[in-house]
Amino acid sequence: MNKLILGLLISLFAASCKVITETPGFYVGYERLSEKEIEQVVFVNPQETITDRENDQKIYAINGKQLREFISKSDTSVVYIWAPKCHSSVCISLLSCQKYCSDNNYDLVVVAEYYDMEMMELQNHSKSPIFIANHQYYNKRYCPKLTKLFLKELLGPDFGDQKKEMGRFLFFYKGEFVKRKQDFFKAS
Repeated sequence: MNKLILGLLISLFAASCKVITETPGFYVGYERLSEKEIEQVVFVNPQETITDRENDQKIYAINGKQLREFISKSDTSVVYIWAPKCHSSVCISLLSCQKYCSDNNYDLVVVAEYYDMEMMELQNHSKSPIFIANHQYYNKRYCPKLTKLFLKELLGPDFGDQKKEMGRFLFFYKGEFVKRKQDFFKAS
């Protein structure tokens, strides 16, 4: 009887761990996409330069170096590390973020932390397409590790100073990192 109960508890624990670890935000979620959704994802060759892309409603999987080069063509850019399912006060809609950026002459660049095609389709209204860290390039599926490697390439030498900094909004001037903010609409 005790072995049966122990076996049942182990099975329940293993099943609940799988549910938790496969939750969007924990893992990048590419494996869960349908064939139709996979067709919306474009894996950009890591050596390819990202040209000025209009938003064609596709999701572009890139690396941090590519994004750094992309934003270097802009005077002032805001990179929003976007979590589609985030409901925190520091997570804002892409539409609100784009409006604020347009009103203040910032170029908005959205980098999704994980695939959530429903939210991406609903909110994909920024001028440039949604980008995502290329999990194949980094060989990582675990979001925190993938995001860390992506930011390390994007920020370069500034990454070391930013490890403990909080904030989903990264400000750049002519491709050079300026600051990171937690609350986008508060002045600082």
